[in-house]
Parts: sequence; structure tokens; C-alpha cells
Amino acid sequence: MAFVTYPDARRASRMGVAHLRLFPSYTVPYIDPFLLLDHFAIQHPEGFPDHPHRGFEIITYVLEGALAHADSAGHESVIPAGGVQKVTAGRGIVHSEMPGTDGIDSGLQLWINLPRAEKGVDPEYQEVKPSELPETEASGVRIRHLVGGGSPVRVRRPMVYQDVCWLADGTWTLRVPAGHQGFFYVLAGRGEVQAAASAPAAATPEASSPMANASDPTAGLAPGDLIFWTGEPAVVQLHIAGQDGLRVVFALGEPVGERPIFNGPFVD
Repeated sequence: MAFVTYPDARRASRMGVAHLRLFPSYTVPYIDPFLLLDHFAIQHPEGFPDHPHRGFEIITYVLEGALAHADSAGHESVIPAGGVQKVTAGRGIVHSEMPGTDGIDSGLQLWINLPRAEKGVDPEYQEVKPSELPETEASGVRIRHLVGGGSPVRVRRPMVYQDVCWLADGTWTLRVPAGHQGFFYVLAGRGEVQAAASAPAAATPEASSPMANASDPTAGLAPGDLIFWTGEPAVVQLHIAGQDGLRVVFALGEPVGERPIFNGPFVD
């Protein structure tokens, strides 16, 4: 198992644009089915003007401000903080992501691989407003379901993507299905995670978290940490002890099982 507080994120910036690339990196080229995770911030008038993509899907989650989207299929929208946009690049699309306010606009962008048999599908766009994303709360933890768990966001891979906030000190226990892979990224606050493997069992991809090289490994959590795990034959129980204010996003998915070929904004 891999239970790693990520040391290899790359920062890039230019006037009005900054982003932290958690992966791909020299250490971890991808976490199947996830190809890339960026934490970005842009400020008017700078942003990400027209650029192409092909061969995967993109989930953008706006954390602050708003994001203005336009693409070659004729879609235009402004996604406010708390909203999600999904782009299926498929056989190819050109789009732009520009500031939606005069202040700082920030968010997370996640790329999800498509099997080679699906890389030629037609491009697709979906915008989901903050009010359309379901939330659940239990044991002092609030979960916003970005993908899965009743979210209207449609993707082609079986996966879960959630924004999890601790409203009080407490422990949240999650179950990672056997064979699934993913990560979680700490946005704010501090805590600790412990993983414990159990016997192989059937499970649904409706939870998540990490793993390790030893029995019942434990790791501390701080802002900017990214912990990832690779597929295991056993179900893994994850116990995340968080202080009030801990906030993480996590993604969990079924691997495609095909090595992606990266060519800039294209993935074959």
C-alpha cells in the first residue's frame, strides 16, 4: 500500500495566475483513473485562455469567487464558488477558463482518464450549481457530494469525489473498496489518518482514503498535504481524526487499467 504525504508538488505562477500541481510529478505520474490535480488561483484579467484537450474528462470545483467558461461546442457559463463544471474532452474540445469576478478566483481541477475505447466520444459540458449538490452530515462532519452520493454530475468512470469539513473535533471512518485507487488533499485544518486493511469483501465506491507500508499506519495531516493510495486486494478502513476546521477533498475511483500517454493537453 502507498500512504504518502506528498512531497513533490510543483508550483507555477505568472502575473495574475498561480497553481499548485499535486500530480502528475516526477514521483507519481498519475493515480489511475486520475491523471492530474491542480489547485489554482486567477485574478482579472488573467486566466486560462483558449486551449485544447482530448482523451479525458475534467471536473473543476470552484472554491472562491467564480469561473467563466466558454468552449468550441458553444457552451458559456459562469460557475460560482461551490459549483462544479464537467467537461468531457473526448475526441477534442477547445475551451477557456477565465476570472468570473474582479477578485481572486480559485478552485481545483481534476482530470479523469477515459479508456481508449471511449477517447473518441463527442465532447460534453455540464454545469452544476452549488444548490444542486447534495450535502450530508453525521458525527460532526459535513460532506458535499461533488460526484456520486446523489450528485447530478455525470462522469463515465465509477468514482466518488467529495468535499469534507469537520464541524467539531471527531473521527470519521471510511471504507475503501478493494482495488480502488485515489487520494485526498487537505485544504485547511489539521488531523491524523490511520489505515487498517481487512479481508477482501464486496463494497461500493461510496467512501475513501489512504494506505501504507506497515500495519495500521498513521500520518499527520496539514494544509497542502496530499495522501494517495494504490489498489489493494483488501478493503481498507480509514479513520480520520480531525480538529474543528479540518477540510479535505477526496477522490476514489475504479482504475482504467491502461497506461495513459501524455502529450501536453492531450491524453491518448
